[in-house]
Amino acid sequence: MLPAAVAAPPGPEVVHDIACAFGGSDTFHSRPGLILDTETTGVSAESDRVVELGAVAYAAGQPALERRMRLQPGCPIPAGATAVHGISDDDVRDKPRFAEIVDRFLPYLDGRMHQGVEPWLVGYNAIAFDIPLLNAELARAGSRARIPLSRVIDPMVFVRWHLRHLRSRSLENICRHYDIPGGRAHSALDDARATGTLLFRLIHDGLMPDRISEAYGQQLLLGQRLQRESEAYAYWLYHDRSDGTLRLGAGSLIGTPLAQASPDYLRSLLAKIPDLPDQVRSEFLARAGQSSRRPAVQRDAAASDNRR
Repeated sequence: MLPAAVAAPPGPEVVHDIACAFGGSDTFHSRPGLILDTETTGVSAESDRVVELGAVAYAAGQPALERRMRLQPGCPIPAGATAVHGISDDDVRDKPRFAEIVDRFLPYLDGRMHQGVEPWLVGYNAIAFDIPLLNAELARAGSRARIPLSRVIDPMVFVRWHLRHLRSRSLENICRHYDIPGGRAHSALDDARATGTLLFRLIHDGLMPDRISEAYGQQLLLGQRLQRESEAYAYWLYHDRSDGTLRLGAGSLIGTPLAQASPDYLRSLLAKIPDLPDQVRSEFLARAGQSSRRPAVQRDAAASDNRR
Protein backbone atom coordinates (compact mmCIF):
# COMPACT_ATOMS: atom_id res chain seq x y z
CA MET A 1 0.00 0.00 0.00
CA LEU A 2 1.27 3.48 -0.83
CA PRO A 3 2.44 5.25 2.32
CA ALA A 4 1.06 8.64 3.24
CA ALA A 5 3.04 11.54 1.84
CA VAL A 6 3.07 13.41 5.16
CA ALA A 7 6.71 12.56 5.85
CA ALA A 8 7.83 13.48 2.33
CA PRO A 9 9.34 16.91 1.59
CA PRO A 10 6.69 19.42 0.48
CA GLY A 11 6.29 19.83 -3.26
CA PRO A 12 4.10 21.49 -5.87
CA GLU A 13 0.62 20.15 -6.44
CA VAL A 14 0.96 20.21 -10.22
CA VAL A 15 3.21 17.86 -12.13
CA HIS A 16 4.24 20.32 -14.83
CA ASP A 17 2.94 19.46 -18.28
CA ILE A 18 6.33 19.65 -19.97
CA ALA A 19 9.00 17.08 -20.68
CA CYS A 20 11.21 16.48 -17.69
CA ALA A 21 14.66 17.99 -18.30
CA PHE A 22 17.43 15.47 -17.80
CA GLY A 23 21.08 16.33 -18.07
CA GLY A 24 23.16 14.82 -20.84
CA SER A 25 24.95 12.56 -18.37
CA ASP A 26 21.80 11.29 -16.61
CA THR A 27 21.22 7.60 -17.22
CA PHE A 28 18.65 5.02 -16.20
CA HIS A 29 21.36 3.55 -14.00
CA SER A 30 22.37 6.80 -12.31
CA ARG A 31 19.04 8.58 -11.75
CA PRO A 32 16.05 7.47 -9.65
CA GLY A 33 13.14 6.09 -11.61
CA LEU A 34 9.61 4.78 -11.36
CA ILE A 35 7.89 2.05 -13.34
CA LEU A 36 4.09 2.09 -13.36
CA ASP A 37 1.42 -0.37 -14.39
CA THR A 38 -2.34 -0.60 -13.96
CA GLU A 39 -5.14 -3.15 -13.99
CA THR A 40 -8.46 -1.71 -15.05
CA THR A 41 -12.16 -2.25 -15.68
CA GLY A 42 -11.58 -2.37 -19.45
CA VAL A 43 -9.55 -1.16 -22.41
CA SER A 44 -10.78 2.42 -22.79
CA ALA A 45 -8.27 4.97 -21.48
CA GLU A 46 -11.01 7.62 -21.43
CA SER A 47 -13.84 5.87 -19.62
CA ASP A 48 -12.50 2.82 -17.79
CA ARG A 49 -11.20 2.91 -14.22
CA VAL A 50 -8.16 1.72 -12.33
CA VAL A 51 -8.68 -1.26 -10.02
CA GLU A 52 -5.01 -1.85 -9.22
CA LEU A 53 -1.86 0.27 -9.28
CA GLY A 54 1.58 -1.29 -9.29
CA ALA A 55 4.89 0.57 -9.05
CA VAL A 56 8.56 -0.23 -8.70
CA ALA A 57 10.95 2.56 -7.71
CA TYR A 58 14.52 2.24 -8.96
CA ALA A 59 17.75 3.62 -7.54
CA ALA A 60 21.19 3.12 -9.10
CA GLY A 61 19.64 0.80 -11.68
CA GLN A 62 18.18 -1.56 -9.08
CA PRO A 63 14.65 -2.04 -7.65
CA ALA A 64 14.51 -0.12 -4.38
CA LEU A 65 10.82 -0.04 -3.44
CA GLU A 66 7.64 -1.80 -4.54
CA ARG A 67 4.07 -0.71 -4.07
CA ARG A 68 0.69 -2.21 -4.99
CA MET A 69 -2.74 -0.80 -4.24
CA ARG A 70 -6.20 -2.01 -5.17
CA LEU A 71 -8.88 0.60 -5.74
CA GLN A 72 -12.66 0.77 -5.73
CA PRO A 73 -13.47 1.94 -9.28
CA GLY A 74 -16.93 3.27 -8.47
CA CYS A 75 -18.57 0.93 -10.97
CA PRO A 76 -18.99 -2.83 -11.40
CA ILE A 77 -15.95 -4.65 -12.75
CA PRO A 78 -17.02 -6.47 -15.95
CA ALA A 79 -16.67 -10.23 -15.94
CA GLY A 80 -14.35 -10.01 -18.95
CA ALA A 81 -11.94 -7.79 -17.04
CA THR A 82 -12.05 -10.07 -14.00
CA ALA A 83 -11.22 -13.01 -16.27
CA VAL A 84 -8.03 -11.17 -17.31
CA HIS A 85 -6.66 -9.93 -13.98
CA GLY A 86 -8.66 -11.90 -11.44
CA ILE A 87 -9.90 -8.85 -9.52
CA SER A 88 -13.61 -8.92 -8.69
CA ASP A 89 -16.05 -6.50 -7.13
CA ASP A 90 -15.68 -8.30 -3.79
CA ASP A 91 -11.90 -7.79 -3.89
CA VAL A 92 -12.23 -4.00 -4.02
CA ARG A 93 -15.49 -3.42 -2.16
CA ASP A 94 -13.76 -1.82 0.85
CA LYS A 95 -10.83 -0.27 -1.00
CA PRO A 96 -10.31 3.50 -1.42
CA ARG A 97 -11.34 5.42 -4.51
CA PHE A 98 -8.64 6.90 -6.75
CA ALA A 99 -9.51 10.40 -5.53
CA GLU A 100 -8.65 9.32 -1.99
CA ILE A 101 -5.08 8.30 -2.85
CA VAL A 102 -4.07 11.10 -5.21
CA ASP A 103 -2.06 12.89 -2.52
CA ARG A 104 -0.14 9.67 -1.85
CA PHE A 105 0.35 8.91 -5.55
CA LEU A 106 1.72 12.21 -6.87
CA PRO A 107 4.87 12.37 -4.68
CA TYR A 108 6.18 9.30 -6.49
CA LEU A 109 6.04 11.22 -9.77
CA ASP A 110 7.43 14.65 -8.91
CA GLY A 111 10.46 13.83 -6.78
CA ARG A 112 9.09 14.19 -3.28
CA MET A 113 9.65 10.47 -2.67
CA HIS A 114 13.05 10.50 -4.40
CA GLN A 115 15.03 12.96 -2.24
CA GLY A 116 13.78 15.83 -4.37
CA VAL A 117 15.10 14.35 -7.63
CA GLU A 118 12.47 14.09 -10.36
CA PRO A 119 12.50 10.44 -11.51
CA TRP A 120 12.33 8.99 -14.97
CA LEU A 121 8.96 7.36 -15.66
CA VAL A 122 8.53 4.10 -17.57
CA GLY A 123 5.55 1.93 -18.44
CA TYR A 124 4.89 -0.72 -21.08
CA ASN A 125 2.25 0.56 -23.51
CA ALA A 126 1.94 3.45 -21.08
CA ILE A 127 1.85 6.19 -23.73
CA ALA A 128 -1.16 4.66 -25.46
CA PHE A 129 -3.02 3.44 -22.38
CA ASP A 130 -1.83 3.69 -18.77
CA ILE A 131 -0.87 7.39 -18.73
CA PRO A 132 -4.01 8.65 -20.55
CA LEU A 133 -6.03 6.45 -18.18
CA LEU A 134 -4.30 7.89 -15.10
CA ASN A 135 -4.73 11.43 -16.40
CA ALA A 136 -8.45 10.77 -16.83
CA GLU A 137 -8.58 9.49 -13.25
CA LEU A 138 -6.74 12.61 -12.04
CA ALA A 139 -9.24 14.81 -13.86
CA ARG A 140 -12.22 12.94 -12.37
CA ALA A 141 -10.61 13.31 -8.94
CA GLY A 142 -10.50 17.09 -9.37
CA SER A 143 -6.71 17.23 -9.40
CA ARG A 144 -4.87 19.78 -11.53
CA ALA A 145 -1.95 17.37 -11.92
CA ARG A 146 -1.33 15.62 -15.23
CA ILE A 147 1.40 13.25 -16.34
CA PRO A 148 2.69 14.54 -19.68
CA LEU A 149 3.17 11.85 -22.30
CA SER A 150 6.43 13.56 -23.21
CA ARG A 151 7.70 12.65 -19.75
CA VAL A 152 7.24 8.90 -20.22
CA ILE A 153 9.57 6.31 -21.71
CA ASP A 154 7.66 3.39 -23.22
CA PRO A 155 9.77 0.27 -23.95
CA MET A 156 7.03 -0.93 -26.29
CA VAL A 157 8.09 1.70 -28.84
CA PHE A 158 11.60 0.22 -28.94
CA VAL A 159 10.23 -3.33 -29.01
CA ARG A 160 7.90 -2.52 -31.91
CA TRP A 161 10.84 -1.16 -33.88
CA HIS A 162 13.67 -3.56 -33.08
CA LEU A 163 11.65 -6.77 -32.57
CA ARG A 164 9.12 -6.24 -35.35
CA HIS A 165 9.62 -9.83 -36.57
CA LEU A 166 7.89 -11.28 -33.50
CA ARG A 167 4.26 -12.22 -34.05
CA SER A 168 3.20 -10.51 -30.82
CA ARG A 169 4.89 -7.68 -28.99
CA SER A 170 2.70 -7.79 -25.90
CA LEU A 171 4.51 -7.64 -22.56
CA GLU A 172 3.67 -11.30 -21.99
CA ASN A 173 5.18 -12.39 -25.30
CA ILE A 174 8.27 -10.20 -24.98
CA CYS A 175 8.90 -11.58 -21.49
CA ARG A 176 8.60 -15.08 -22.92
CA HIS A 177 11.02 -14.14 -25.72
CA TYR A 178 13.62 -12.97 -23.19
CA ASP A 179 12.74 -15.56 -20.53
CA ILE A 180 11.84 -12.79 -18.09
CA PRO A 181 9.74 -13.86 -15.07
CA GLY A 182 6.35 -12.14 -14.77
CA GLY A 183 4.53 -10.26 -17.47
CA ARG A 184 2.02 -13.12 -17.59
CA ALA A 185 0.07 -12.79 -14.36
CA HIS A 186 -1.86 -9.60 -15.23
CA SER A 187 -0.94 -8.18 -11.85
CA ALA A 188 0.02 -4.51 -11.91
CA LEU A 189 3.01 -5.07 -9.64
CA ASP A 190 4.20 -8.20 -11.46
CA ASP A 191 3.93 -6.37 -14.78
CA ALA A 192 5.84 -3.38 -13.40
CA ARG A 193 8.58 -5.73 -12.21
CA ALA A 194 8.73 -7.40 -15.62
CA THR A 195 8.85 -4.04 -17.37
CA GLY A 196 11.81 -3.01 -15.24
CA THR A 197 13.71 -6.15 -16.12
CA LEU A 198 12.85 -5.67 -19.79
CA LEU A 199 13.97 -2.02 -19.73
CA PHE A 200 17.46 -2.88 -18.55
CA ARG A 201 17.64 -5.90 -20.88
CA LEU A 202 16.92 -3.63 -23.87
CA ILE A 203 19.61 -1.23 -22.65
CA HIS A 204 22.08 -4.09 -22.17
CA ASP A 205 21.39 -5.40 -25.69
CA GLY A 206 21.88 -1.97 -27.25
CA LEU A 207 18.23 -1.62 -28.30
CA MET A 208 17.73 1.40 -26.04
CA PRO A 209 20.22 4.07 -24.96
CA ASP A 210 21.11 4.28 -21.29
CA ARG A 211 21.27 8.09 -21.44
CA ILE A 212 17.76 9.27 -20.66
CA SER A 213 17.80 12.29 -22.96
CA GLU A 214 18.91 10.07 -25.85
CA ALA A 215 16.13 7.60 -25.06
CA TYR A 216 13.54 10.40 -25.29
CA GLY A 217 14.95 11.50 -28.63
CA GLN A 218 15.03 7.99 -30.06
CA GLN A 219 11.53 7.26 -28.81
CA LEU A 220 10.18 10.30 -30.64
CA LEU A 221 12.03 9.40 -33.86
CA LEU A 222 11.02 5.73 -33.79
CA GLY A 223 7.42 6.65 -33.01
CA GLN A 224 7.32 8.84 -36.12
CA ARG A 225 8.85 6.11 -38.27
CA LEU A 226 6.40 3.53 -36.95
CA GLN A 227 3.51 5.85 -37.67
CA ARG A 228 4.60 6.40 -41.27
CA GLU A 229 5.13 2.68 -41.74
CA SER A 230 1.68 1.92 -40.35
CA GLU A 231 0.05 4.51 -42.59
CA ALA A 232 1.67 2.93 -45.65
CA TYR A 233 1.44 -0.77 -44.88
CA ALA A 234 -0.78 -1.21 -41.77
CA TYR A 235 0.70 -4.38 -40.26
CA TRP A 236 1.20 -6.30 -43.52
CA LEU A 237 4.69 -5.12 -44.42
CA TYR A 238 7.64 -3.42 -42.78
CA HIS A 239 11.15 -2.38 -43.75
CA ASP A 240 14.08 -4.34 -42.37
CA ARG A 241 15.72 -2.19 -39.71
CA SER A 242 19.20 -2.82 -41.11
CA ASP A 243 18.99 -2.83 -44.91
CA GLY A 244 15.47 -1.51 -45.65
CA THR A 245 14.30 -4.72 -47.32
CA LEU A 246 10.52 -5.13 -47.34
CA ARG A 247 9.45 -8.01 -45.11
CA LEU A 248 6.09 -9.62 -44.39
CA GLY A 249 4.67 -8.21 -41.17
CA ALA A 250 1.89 -10.69 -40.41
CA GLY A 251 0.83 -14.29 -40.89
CA SER A 252 2.82 -17.49 -40.76
CA LEU A 253 5.71 -15.99 -42.76
CA ILE A 254 6.17 -12.88 -40.63
CA GLY A 255 9.73 -11.58 -41.03
CA THR A 256 10.23 -13.24 -44.42
CA PRO A 257 11.62 -10.90 -47.12
CA LEU A 258 8.84 -10.09 -49.58
CA ALA A 259 11.15 -11.00 -52.45
CA GLN A 260 11.33 -14.55 -51.08
CA ALA A 261 7.61 -14.97 -50.50
CA SER A 262 5.74 -17.41 -52.67
CA PRO A 263 3.68 -15.71 -55.40
CA ASP A 264 0.92 -18.25 -54.74
CA TYR A 265 0.95 -17.34 -51.05
CA LEU A 266 0.60 -13.65 -51.90
CA ARG A 267 -2.18 -14.39 -54.42
CA SER A 268 -4.04 -16.24 -51.68
CA LEU A 269 -3.79 -13.17 -49.41
CA LEU A 270 -4.92 -10.88 -52.23
CA ALA A 271 -7.96 -13.10 -52.81
CA LYS A 272 -8.90 -13.47 -49.13
CA ILE A 273 -8.33 -9.86 -48.02
CA PRO A 274 -10.01 -7.35 -50.33
CA ASP A 275 -9.30 -4.30 -48.16
CA LEU A 276 -5.51 -4.48 -48.13
CA PRO A 277 -3.91 -1.00 -48.14
CA ASP A 278 -3.21 0.20 -51.68
CA GLN A 279 0.56 0.15 -51.24
CA VAL A 280 0.49 -3.38 -49.81
CA ARG A 281 -1.72 -4.58 -52.65
CA SER A 282 0.64 -3.00 -55.16
CA GLU A 283 3.70 -4.67 -53.62
CA PHE A 284 1.94 -8.05 -53.42
CA LEU A 285 0.77 -7.83 -57.03
CA ALA A 286 4.24 -6.94 -58.24
CA ARG A 287 5.72 -9.93 -56.46
CA ALA A 288 2.85 -12.28 -57.40
CA GLY A 289 3.48 -11.54 -61.06
CA GLN A 290 6.96 -13.04 -60.83
CA SER A 291 7.96 -16.67 -61.15
CA SER A 292 5.83 -19.12 -59.19
CA ARG A 293 8.87 -21.13 -58.16
CA ARG A 294 9.21 -21.17 -54.39
CA PRO A 295 10.83 -23.07 -51.51
CA ALA A 296 8.91 -25.98 -50.03
CA VAL A 297 8.57 -24.23 -46.66
CA GLN A 298 6.64 -21.41 -48.34
CA ARG A 299 4.45 -23.83 -50.32
CA ASP A 300 3.54 -25.48 -47.04
CA ALA A 301 2.89 -22.11 -45.34
CA ALA A 302 0.63 -20.96 -48.18
CA ALA A 303 -1.33 -24.22 -48.07
CA SER A 304 -1.66 -23.93 -44.29
CA ASP A 305 -2.90 -20.34 -44.46
CA ASN A 306 -5.42 -21.23 -47.16
CA ARG A 307 -6.90 -23.91 -44.91
CA ARG A 308 -7.54 -21.40 -42.11
